[in-house]
Amino acid sequence: MIITADSGSTSVDWRILRRGEPVRRLESPGVNPVLQGVGTMREVFEAALAGVSDPDVRVYFYGAGVVSAEVGEKVREALQTVLPGCAVTVGSDLEAAAIALLGDKDGVAAILGTGSNSGLYLGGRITRSIPAGGFILGDEGSGAWLGKMLLADYIKGLLPGELEAALQEECPGLDYPSVVGRVYGGEMPSRYLASFSLFLGRRKECPYVRELITRGFRLFLERNVLRYGRVDLPLAAVGSVACAYSDILREVAVECGVKEVMTAPGAGDGLERYYLKKM
Repeated sequence: MIITADSGSTSVDWRILRRGEPVRRLESPGVNPVLQGVGTMREVFEAALAGVSDPDVRVYFYGAGVVSAEVGEKVREALQTVLPGCAVTVGSDLEAAAIALLGDKDGVAAILGTGSNSGLYLGGRITRSIPAGGFILGDEGSGAWLGKMLLADYIKGLLPGELEAALQEECPGLDYPSVVGRVYGGEMPSRYLASFSLFLGRRKECPYVRELITRGFRLFLERNVLRYGRVDLPLAAVGSVACAYSDILREVAVECGVKEVMTAPGAGDGLERYYLKKM
């Protein structure tokens, strides 16, 4: 039996794979191994994997927050207390994106969701990754970056009139104090900023919106992807923003010399396909 997990802070997409049997798909609350201890993660894993009793289990866990070997060891320990004797491989969400869309092929893996990240994937591993920087110092082209730029223009009165009116109608009470309070003093400000990507997505054909998204993707490519010096390789991007604006991402990528772009909303389906072939 093989179990794959595509984990984020909000949810974990589990796939239980057995040769010759339908795939079992589960969703559990997300985990963040940087912020959570082994005990907390174990509780989530126990609830998700209740009933799994196969003595020969291999678990491939990929998640946001897996930023070091030490963090990965916490995840491994939690899983092995739930499934004693199981073999566990722990990797980052960026590795999941690479495997899901590229498999064993070389390419540049990317995440374009709430935040953004990228890495050069050669020989089945991430060989180089330019630091993402987070929503303040980086995350170009992400949902948080798009929301940040939209609100920055809004509070300075730089939005087109119709767009400003629509934003005020959909978000009553959106004024300077509330925006500053949520961004600088609220919980999970990057998620708050990224929530405005939905507003933009419904107005993708608006010239202002299209230019904003184009600028974000161009910055993401110039400051991250192109610096790997491998425009000959495909760009494999996972995430809600990558999918919602895939046509714009492809246009900008072609302008920058990247000839092939692949997108997916998440890594779960790709991980499932990849590891089914390995059984």
